[in-house]
Amino acid sequence: MASDDSLIEQAIRHYQLGNLDRAVECCRNLIEVDPDSYEALHLLGIILNDTGLNRRAVDVFRKALSLGGSRLPILHDYGLALMNLGKFGKAAGVFGQIVEEVPTHIDSWHGLGQTELLREKFVDAITAFEKVLTQDPDRIEARISLSIALRKISRLKEAREHLQKIIDANPKNVAAQNNIGIVETELGNLSAAKVAFLTAIGVNSNYADAHYNLGNVYWNEMNFEVAAECYLKSLELGANYKFANYNLALCQQKLRNFGEALNLVNFLISDCTAGSPELSRLLSGRANIYRDIGKFEEALNDIEEALALSPQDTELLGNKALTLLHAGDIDGSIAVYRAALWLDPDNDDIRSNFSQALLLGGFFIEGWSEFEVRLNSPALVEKQETMPGAIWRGEDLAGRHILIWCEQGLGDTIQFLRFVLLLSLKARRISLVCPDRLKALLNNFNGRINVIGNNEVMPDADYNVPLMSLPHLLGIGEINNFDPYINADNNLIAQWGKYLGKRNKPRIGVNWQGNPSYGADHQRSIPLSYLRPLILNRKYEFVCLQQGFGLEQLVDFGGSLVELDRDLDKVAAFVDTAAIIANLDLVITSDTALAHLAGALGMPVWLLLPATPDWRWLLNRDYSPWYLNMRLFRQPVANDWTSVIEQVGLALAQKFSSL
Repeated sequence: MASDDSLIEQAIRHYQLGNLDRAVECCRNLIEVDPDSYEALHLLGIILNDTGLNRRAVDVFRKALSLGGSRLPILHDYGLALMNLGKFGKAAGVFGQIVEEVPTHIDSWHGLGQTELLREKFVDAITAFEKVLTQDPDRIEARISLSIALRKISRLKEAREHLQKIIDANPKNVAAQNNIGIVETELGNLSAAKVAFLTAIGVNSNYADAHYNLGNVYWNEMNFEVAAECYLKSLELGANYKFANYNLALCQQKLRNFGEALNLVNFLISDCTAGSPELSRLLSGRANIYRDIGKFEEALNDIEEALALSPQDTELLGNKALTLLHAGDIDGSIAVYRAALWLDPDNDDIRSNFSQALLLGGFFIEGWSEFEVRLNSPALVEKQETMPGAIWRGEDLAGRHILIWCEQGLGDTIQFLRFVLLLSLKARRISLVCPDRLKALLNNFNGRINVIGNNEVMPDADYNVPLMSLPHLLGIGEINNFDPYINADNNLIAQWGKYLGKRNKPRIGVNWQGNPSYGADHQRSIPLSYLRPLILNRKYEFVCLQQGFGLEQLVDFGGSLVELDRDLDKVAAFVDTAAIIANLDLVITSDTALAHLAGALGMPVWLLLPATPDWRWLLNRDYSPWYLNMRLFRQPVANDWTSVIEQVGLALAQKFSSL
């Protein structure tokens, strides 16, 4: 027996020194001498598990348990091997057996927590990790794992508190910084998330996960170029190539590098197991890229293949409906949306897209009704609760005061003001609550309507209603044009007229870039380079109406456009722009709020649209029922701005042919 003890001691010593081959040799020698040595089998199982030979380790542990009985050390290590083998249910059973017998066995509580976390039983994982921390509050890995489980069930603030305890004690704990960065990202605190990830990277520049997660922050900020750099860095450092490559593909898609995006997704698809849920997601992602480049048949083929794997997946059905919409099959799109809603009637995202398909097709009555789903968003629910008066649902307004509040962007507000004019015929008094920066422009909107800024004191009212619900509540089945219903300030018109000087040739305002935070901005915004053939035509004088995003593109134009003061509209939204437009002959713009401003001012405006535009511009027409003074120029196929600019060039020559 003494020789057995000596061999065990040698094996343990070699194992502790990292000499695993010698340790295995000692164990096997001992087992050869004494096949019933459960101690040798136990150590051999540990070594096999540590070296990734988990299946063999499980077999060895089972033999050790059969020889030595359910000894806790062997049982615990058996549970670890099962967990590493992916047998999470069996591992949980083993750890559960241990902690039931010995409730103070902290390592098995931790093992149980890790196992439950891996099989996504997050509440059970939380219970286990809390047992660990009750006995050892300084066990950092348990606190980090607890925060992950809390985050998975959206208990984000609690998760942050646990991570902050670690960081307060050691700001250089990269795992805690990385995880608190993920929590802050999910909470929408992107600046705090960025600080956390950069702190982790500052401590360990080779921390692949932190680079990947930092990319997710930039993705959320719509900074796709920097996000792509982060994903590339994480790939260089060995991050999970599937997630990083897929997100990199999404960035390339947003950056219009469609070839690179397709190459990345094709690689992931070729490396994917046939019939797996992951393949369904990748096919749907590739379909989105095909849709963006106008390859609708290929997109629909991918979606059908994905649906064959997941026929009840309403997200895939929604993707199919959207693709049909982009392919010009409005009836087919609406039918698929109906099928998706039959499967999942409470899916607000699908219902929202369905409403926009209906509106794009001109089915206004049903479209406005479905469009009300937007009011389910927590932000709008909270906002409506702060408004005075009951929610108006179409009641008689005779002798009543109704307060209308603006809910979405500046362009939406300007566009839907026409319905306020209709409502003014029904109510004794109307108050319009608008963004503070828009109030100056709207002060002369209508003498009967009291315009109030968001941050002003709200008056008492009998009812309140969101602006964009008016067409639904008024039963609008067709869009009626109004005479111009917004006016520029006369003093500012004179000031900007003096600034621009004498008009010697047609003066045309141009705007090409929308806010990149809008999801479909890559489709609606036009790289300024496409406008070069127009701008360089000396028959016309082009004035830059672009503000903020997109101005960096002017560097390539060497003064060919009249550039205005960068503090344009500093006092209030659009007050200067409206006055400048009054001094122009024409406005040419992409689909931004400027189109609505020019339209509501009654100025001639040419709107350049993608092949499948936003719902408000309808289909297959070169005019807009919203604005009599607007002309629409549409891409014949996706991404073909060149043809659009050629159309505009010919139209300009015709419009100003007498000059």
